[in-house]
Amino acid sequence: MTKNIAVSLLFTLATVALLGFIWIGQTNDRLVATNLRQDALQLEFGQRNYEQYCATCHGLAGEGQGPGNKGAPKLSDLQGRLGPGTEAFTRENGIQKKYGSLRNYVEAIISYGKTGTAMPAWKLQGMRDDQVKAIAAYVMSMQGGAISPVALDSAKSWAATTEAGLPPTPTPNEPPLDDPLAEAGKQTFNTYCISCHNKTDASGTGPGLAGLFGETGTKAFGTTLPNGNPVNDENVLDWITNGGGGPGVGPDPQDGASYGVMPPQGQILSEDKILEVIAYLKTLTR
Repeated sequence: MTKNIAVSLLFTLATVALLGFIWIGQTNDRLVATNLRQDALQLEFGQRNYEQYCATCHGLAGEGQGPGNKGAPKLSDLQGRLGPGTEAFTRENGIQKKYGSLRNYVEAIISYGKTGTAMPAWKLQGMRDDQVKAIAAYVMSMQGGAISPVALDSAKSWAATTEAGLPPTPTPNEPPLDDPLAEAGKQTFNTYCISCHNKTDASGTGPGLAGLFGETGTKAFGTTLPNGNPVNDENVLDWITNGGGGPGVGPDPQDGASYGVMPPQGQILSEDKILEVIAYLKTLTR
């Protein structure tokens, strides 16, 4: 009798142990799958925000802009230029000491800009923390020259999420315009153009666009575009679509600033979207 009880007890304990092992294994598998899913969603969210806010200057693949990457820098080689083992990372007041990691450094630059450059302080312009973190994650996924396949594989499921339907961060305190076409153009400008071009005379990576269609034109180029063509609807459409201008091309800036090459936006914006932007630019006065 005692022997039978002992055997039953051992069998029960073995069964419990086996079930516990299976449960732990399945839990770990679920956790791994959940983590991968969350990473994929964040990267997709980061890709969408990157294309909206960063690609105009830094390129769709983080390739930077202009000869020798003057202006907006290349982002797909940050690990090699600024990561662990580089002088920029390990020096006394370098990235490691100030930020702890390259990822933290990227988040800080997105949030607060970089002194002496045209990089906007996006957080101060209303960008949410989840957007900042997602863009940083996407930039880090570029390192090595390729976007993580995890992000690409989740594209279809991402399109159905609530986050995918969130509108771009609006520019605060701007009243709506009477012209629906110009109002749509304002939203497009705030999404794709404002990181380089101010709505005033102030210079950035590109010239301020206030007064572009006015009698005296912009402070930087007057009634001429940076590529040397006169300002009119057709030429502005061509300039935005195909880019151009930059040092040695067209007139010298009248405001004493130096501007890089306008990257072509036709690969990002449809002609209808660009025409909306043109309608909005006509509302900007000096």
